[in-house]
Amino acid sequence: MRFFFLFLIPLILFSQNSEMNVVNNDSDPTPIFQSVWFYDNGAEKEELYTLMQQIKNDNTLLCKDRLNKPLQKLERLLRTYRVDANEVLKKDIEKLAYTLQLQYLYVRNNGCYRPEMILQDHYLPPKKKLYDHILRNPYLEMQYDILNKYESIKKRGGWGVIILSNNYAYLLPGKKYDEVIQLRWRLIQEGYLKDDNNLANTLYDENLKSAVEAFQKRHFLKPDGIVGPATLKALNESVESIIEKILINIERLRWYLQEDKEYVFVNIPQFRLFLWHDGDMVFDSKVIVGRKERPTPLMRQKISYAVLNPYWRAPKTIIAEDILPKLKVGKFEELEKEGIIASLDRYANETIPFDSIDWNAIDLSTFPIVFLQKPGPKNFLGFVKLMFPNKYDVYLHDTNARDLFRYSYRALSSGCVRVEKPIELFHLVEGTLSYREIFDRLWDHQTKKVRIRPKFPVYLMYMTIMKEDDGNIYFYPDIYQLDRKMKEYATILR
Repeated sequence: MRFFFLFLIPLILFSQNSEMNVVNNDSDPTPIFQSVWFYDNGAEKEELYTLMQQIKNDNTLLCKDRLNKPLQKLERLLRTYRVDANEVLKKDIEKLAYTLQLQYLYVRNNGCYRPEMILQDHYLPPKKKLYDHILRNPYLEMQYDILNKYESIKKRGGWGVIILSNNYAYLLPGKKYDEVIQLRWRLIQEGYLKDDNNLANTLYDENLKSAVEAFQKRHFLKPDGIVGPATLKALNESVESIIEKILINIERLRWYLQEDKEYVFVNIPQFRLFLWHDGDMVFDSKVIVGRKERPTPLMRQKISYAVLNPYWRAPKTIIAEDILPKLKVGKFEELEKEGIIASLDRYANETIPFDSIDWNAIDLSTFPIVFLQKPGPKNFLGFVKLMFPNKYDVYLHDTNARDLFRYSYRALSSGCVRVEKPIELFHLVEGTLSYREIFDRLWDHQTKKVRIRPKFPVYLMYMTIMKEDDGNIYFYPDIYQLDRKMKEYATILR
């Protein structure tokens, strides 16, 4: 009965304050789970102080102030207990310590804020987690490593702001500028240049140009070695601002991550997909994601089946915004070139000629027309799609527009995720069919549904700072402005 009562307290608190969050960055951040914090002789257990120290030293908190008040109260009670070790005070300490630990575990696994307050309608609600341990995941570990680097830079004093003279708007390689001294110092602080006692040199030399090009490449900028407005803006972002972005990335991970052994992870701003197996990344592919006007929603779902040689059927958004406007002005040839058909059924058995209907007079909400493409080389979905049913009708699929993968910026779709290597991905996710068996099923051009058993977890996530294969840290564009929105939201609540 006593344990049940203690367990209810933090759960009631969670329901009343879902904005709470705490994180930790120790080498082994998982505390020993306790429900009793005193020995039989009344002495405090060491684990109580371990928990308090972990919370106090936690440098990855986006909203750390929220645990400071109960933590300070616990410290006051312990100081009083050392003077007056009575049983009532001991029970108060146990209750507060247990509640604080559950809060800590809860927010470590679920994040600071409710995603619906920030993401509006571009997400599926995550599943809440309440473990007796702290969630571990390669993506969280990666963010902790990145955070450690920038915390170290902050302790060294960070870097100053580079202000260009009114005489010019760019720094060009091969020329001399007083600002080169500041530029060199800035790049040394982040590790792009070695501290070679050459700080007084005002020549924008080849060594410095190479460092600027590396900086530009890792910030999704044109790597031309010219310090113009965009590069200068990135250079002048403070280390404190970068740390806040890292915490925001950690927050989004905590909303969704679960303890999956195998999963697909799509990082939307990075335009890449990864497949993980037992803690190792075993496959990756370029992807195309939703453009700003039709963003790919954040979610964790499970791939339950695949469709080979799929039909493409237009969702309501594409009908309203793309197809119907063309029909109303008589641009039938554009739709026909793309292989789009109007039909009364889902398989184009009862097709309707575009020129047989007055599209300006028709109400598609009541008129049962399906716009679709038959399987084939023109099909927008290519030859395979991986399905995880959701209200947005978003999924992973092949594409007939493969030339788009050559672009570095690939927020180009209507919300679904187009995969550069879809057959390989299907082979790994399905797990039983050989490549020969897969191609045998594709070559007969018949639409087939293949169940995925067991269902395969898939994450559509939004990480703007990541480590890539070369071990370097990269910064990706905030294409949906989620970093900005989360920063504003967190600032308001402080």
